[in-house]
Amino acid sequence: MDKLPPASIRILHTRLPYAQFAVRPWSPSLNVFETDQGMLLVIELAGVDPAELRIDAHPQVVRIEGARQIAVPEQLRRLHRMEIASGAFQIEVPFERPIDPEQTSARAHNGLLEVWLPFAGQSARNVVITVQKEGRP
Repeated sequence: MDKLPPASIRILHTRLPYAQFAVRPWSPSLNVFETDQGMLLVIELAGVDPAELRIDAHPQVVRIEGARQIAVPEQLRRLHRMEIASGAFQIEVPFERPIDPEQTSARAHNGLLEVWLPFAGQSARNVVITVQKEGRP
């Protein structure tokens, strides 16, 4: 069985000075904390524009999607190491207890996205959450 490396791309073929890459989705690092009042997600998203994120909160799951684009230097001669994932991503976090989508909030700070999801009763509404950029109310 073909094993993929942990990076977001896999080198298919190398012929100096170029390499051909296979692109695959990446998933940002994520911490999930539970308190008595709700769930706190902390997602590592350095280099992602908070204005370009989409957060869909449902009573039983939250879906976060966006993209990180890393520009390749002009006149690139050789690639020695490539560990920072880029391109589109989507993560889903399911919940055992229903959350209240209308009370959910998100904040971007120092390359981290914090999403607060308070617990609530069952709700049929889905809500899109706006991420506040650092330094703005």
